[in-house]
Amino acid sequence: MKKWLNEQAVLFERECRHTPQPVQQLTLAKYIDLWLETVAPSKLAKSTIRRDQQDIERILPALGHYKLTELRPERFRNFYVELRKVIRPDTKKPLSEYTIEGVHATLCSILSDAVEGGFLSHNPAWRTYRYAGRKCEKKIADEETAQKIIAALEGESIKYETYFKLIIATGMRRGECCGLKWCDIDWEQRSIHICRNAVKITGDEIFVKEPKTRSGDRYVYFSAEMESLLREYQKECRYITETYDQRQLTDDDFLFRRQGARLPMTPTTFTYRFKLILKKNGLPQELNVHSLRHTAASLMIAGGTDVATVAGILGHSQPSTTLDIYNHAFDKNKKAASAGLQGMLEI
Repeated sequence: MKKWLNEQAVLFERECRHTPQPVQQLTLAKYIDLWLETVAPSKLAKSTIRRDQQDIERILPALGHYKLTELRPERFRNFYVELRKVIRPDTKKPLSEYTIEGVHATLCSILSDAVEGGFLSHNPAWRTYRYAGRKCEKKIADEETAQKIIAALEGESIKYETYFKLIIATGMRRGECCGLKWCDIDWEQRSIHICRNAVKITGDEIFVKEPKTRSGDRYVYFSAEMESLLREYQKECRYITETYDQRQLTDDDFLFRRQGARLPMTPTTFTYRFKLILKKNGLPQELNVHSLRHTAASLMIAGGTDVATVAGILGHSQPSTTLDIYNHAFDKNKKAASAGLQGMLEI
């Protein structure tokens, strides 16, 4: 909706300024080349561009030859129908609906920029996609499984125990956890300032960047027990740094640092390790590191925490985002509310 409103504002401004008509002969393929060269680098992260390029590889064969002015809603709808028939060579299964939804989002984003740049009078891709089937539920551990995961982590090295327990306790993303520095911890307030994200793109060195939104820059809090674990882990980090790196640990060091370097560990390292932990302890294999974030959010909501507070902890820009993702977590609250109403009315 926000993108649509911005687009309408651009159209109104253009009309007021009598902007020239869109370029008639420019194809979608030519515009995408222009977009990748001049528009995307100034507004998108490298990781986002890399992901969009994967979508573009699917878009160009089907739609690239059309002129921008020839793009019609039915062409996009037919394109999505055909995408659902594509079989992935690695899994031998059709493309997931999540992938197709991502292709649509990339198309909308590119064509919105075309509108803003004066190449189109409107975005023909808007409202052309509808999710097929039922959306897959998030992979979430219930309270009992979460307790089993915590118990299993206590048999791992303190580095992995600390990393995964931090995510369970605070709901931060895996890249945010990798991007933490010791200076981000306020021991007196028992708070952590989440202000950067570690990103690894295939073929490039890992780097850190600021959160995408203002709400992503936030503070989360930890318990006395978590403080004890963090202090114990800091002692180990101090010993390893002094012994192997021949220097003192500093506040500017990453909590989860690549040994012998001042770079954070790669998030996929923890993804792989978490799968090993699950397998070794007979825990559900469908869970992943991001499941720990979902689990934290779901348990907070089920425990009665209001949506706005959970949204702030997770770094969501709007509480509605949290509500959409974790609507299932309100089941317990719904039952209690229904029971309370029916008891009050004696029905």
